[in-house]
Amino acid sequence: MLKRLSPWLVALALPVGAMFMTPAKAANYVSLTYGPFQRSFPMSELEEYVSTQQATGELGSLMRLVPKDDQAKLLEFLGMKLPFNVVQVNGILNSPIGKDVLKQFSQVTIRRDKAGEVALRGAMLTAAASPEGLSMMSFLKNYPAETINLDLKKLNRMLKQQDGLMGMLGNLRP
Repeated sequence: MLKRLSPWLVALALPVGAMFMTPAKAANYVSLTYGPFQRSFPMSELEEYVSTQQATGELGSLMRLVPKDDQAKLLEFLGMKLPFNVVQVNGILNSPIGKDVLKQFSQVTIRRDKAGEVALRGAMLTAAASPEGLSMMSFLKNYPAETINLDLKKLNRMLKQQDGLMGMLGNLRP
């Protein structure tokens, strides 16, 4: 009798359990690591920087160390919007090139667990499904952790090996 009821119990338990599950957190902070140095700042400071082109707070003190040309490149990068919807992003991420991009970018994110690729995939799909669409900022805001930790040395090395981010992403097609 229990064997016949178990599929029904599971079917009833799933929606009830889903009501009590807490949603995944989205990134509220950005933490940049460069060797032994680390600096964190609220995501709101990064959003303000993109919209006003004026860095304030912790981000402002960090940006004083960045040459003006690099600041312009950073603003361009953060303002970049990708013309892919959630279905296209899912297809791209399941392709060999997309899997390689996830694997390489997961090495740039610093996590205690081994969920870097899963976190990146989730952030990209959630950002692509958001009203603002897939952009660098929507990706960062939808990263499933309180803080997105980025290793700048690894990012710089990866981008140089890949002949720049656009060279790496240039082969992606929906």
